[in-house]
Amino acid sequence: MRNLTRLIPVALLWLCAPSSLWAATISVTLPPLAGLVMMLDDQAEVQCLLPAGADPHHFQMQPRTVERLQQSALLIRASRDDGGWPLPPLLGNTLDLWPDIDHGWVSPDAVRKALPVIANALIRIQPEREQHIRAHLQPALQQVEQIDRAWQQVLKQATTGVIMQHPSWRRLMQEMGVPVLSTLESGHHGHEFGPHQLEQTLATLNQHPGAWLLADTGHSAAALDWLAAHSDVPARRVTLDALGACGEPWSKLMLDNIQLLDGQR
Repeated sequence: MRNLTRLIPVALLWLCAPSSLWAATISVTLPPLAGLVMMLDDQAEVQCLLPAGADPHHFQMQPRTVERLQQSALLIRASRDDGGWPLPPLLGNTLDLWPDIDHGWVSPDAVRKALPVIANALIRIQPEREQHIRAHLQPALQQVEQIDRAWQQVLKQATTGVIMQHPSWRRLMQEMGVPVLSTLESGHHGHEFGPHQLEQTLATLNQHPGAWLLADTGHSAAALDWLAAHSDVPARRVTLDALGACGEPWSKLMLDNIQLLDGQR
């Protein structure tokens, strides 16, 4: 109780603080982008526009979030994934990491290329932290290499291929040479598959015993459930998490998913 009493004045100060205190805040559209920032500067103030558990395809920002966004020193986004969001116009300092690819953060190669770009953007808004950020860049790149090798190792089990309802992990599978046998949704607005496509995917599954049914926590897996129930052959059902939590380092998000595939969690 004594500790709680000490925290109350601090909490009140934060709630009553002028909006100028948010001037140095970095805003990101999706939690994994915050995770990339945290690998380079674990003391950075980062706000994720997408709240925990929210549907990224039907997202609406609250007025307070819009206010903080407009006062942020930097917005980091991935426009192929958040392009449909109602972001305010004229945001100023915006870094669009992957305008040409979707789900770039699941790709070690894309992250490897993005980290130096993010580092330079962070240094521009906080030049006094340049030494700290540059000191973290090389270890962060080394972590990406380690995670790349860990993905390659664990995905050796998926030689038959994977079937996905949503393409959250398609880029990684392609990068790792894992056959993507079928993807039921295009990726942006949900349930676009019909009965005919579902029947075709079931036939594909029956032709590939041992294929993985790869689900993602942020999207419905109803079609994969149906496939598992109607398949004539065994299929491994795995659920990964492509978004994670705001403030969770990207490396931890990836390692948690690798452990899920490896059956350790």
